[in-house]
Amino acid sequence: MFSNFSREFLVRFSEDYAQIHGRIVFPITIIGILTSIVTILILNRKTFQTPTNLILQHVAFFDTIVLFSYNIYSFYFYILHDPNPFVGQSQFWIRFAIFHSNIGVTAHSIALWLTCLLAIIRYTIISKPKRVQINFTHVTILIWIFAIIVCLLMIPSYFAWKTVYWISQVTGKGLEKISFGIIAICLKISPVIILILFSVLLILNIRNARKLRERLRHRYSSIKSSSNFKRELRTTTMLVLITLCTVFVELPQGLLLIAIGFDKQFFVLYSHLGDFWDISSIISSFITFIMYCLMSQQFRMEMISLLLPEFLIQKFHLSTNRTSLSRQISLKPMKSQNSPSNIPKTRDIPTDL
Repeated sequence: MFSNFSREFLVRFSEDYAQIHGRIVFPITIIGILTSIVTILILNRKTFQTPTNLILQHVAFFDTIVLFSYNIYSFYFYILHDPNPFVGQSQFWIRFAIFHSNIGVTAHSIALWLTCLLAIIRYTIISKPKRVQINFTHVTILIWIFAIIVCLLMIPSYFAWKTVYWISQVTGKGLEKISFGIIAICLKISPVIILILFSVLLILNIRNARKLRERLRHRYSSIKSSSNFKRELRTTTMLVLITLCTVFVELPQGLLLIAIGFDKQFFVLYSHLGDFWDISSIISSFITFIMYCLMSQQFRMEMISLLLPEFLIQKFHLSTNRTSLSRQISLKPMKSQNSPSNIPKTRDIPTDL
């Protein structure tokens, strides 16, 4: 299947990169853990408590699990030891490596399917805004359903690997074949296809809505550009960018895993690219935080108020006034006309990123 030159090149690339992989990925996982925690804290604030942001909060939570597990794994196997990690290790660390592999794939797959859920909900809200009402209870139930389904799909993988005292080769039979097939089809390719499909539908919906608004603006000059429409466009753009990152990271892995089912020699290619798959997945979760910061002014303001003390905010004139960025409603208590409490109060309505 592979020429001797390509096989030697792949092995050399894998061995050379393994020398620096741990020193690259270890600080990235630390940064990723911190940014994921910041994301969870910000999305848990009142101004961000919406059903769709609840999904993003859980995506960040499962990303944190992946990053935390890989942080320990990379430090022990790639920094403290030579990058030939599974030879001569204690049984505890070999079992931890298997646990890390399973928990990493499980948490990453849940985060990926929750991103699909987000795309489906965004499409439903935009296409049928008046007929569909989605609340926190619905979203919480859906999150748990997706998480349980992924865990059930991972059961063959949980039992496919064990600690041995000799070098075991992939057999391509039994649980290994079932495990590769489930991961490839259900946890890699299917969510990518769903993300692409609903991202395209979202883009078409936004495009049609923009054309309709332009026609109405030409007919009725009093109609102005809506901040709600701009927010929907920004959120959709963010989701499309996340989809592109996901396709780049997940689709090649899924195709290779399917190829392993037909020819075991593809396992050589897949295994030698393992470190590359890992770092690409880790970087993709970090890119999500960068997109939040670049595309949401409200997210940036919340992050400033969360991370910086008040005196620094005042010293550098960093505005954290969120009033102009949030929709508001007026609360008018039923009191006498002369009562000072009759002054209208405003309360921020939570908004999506």
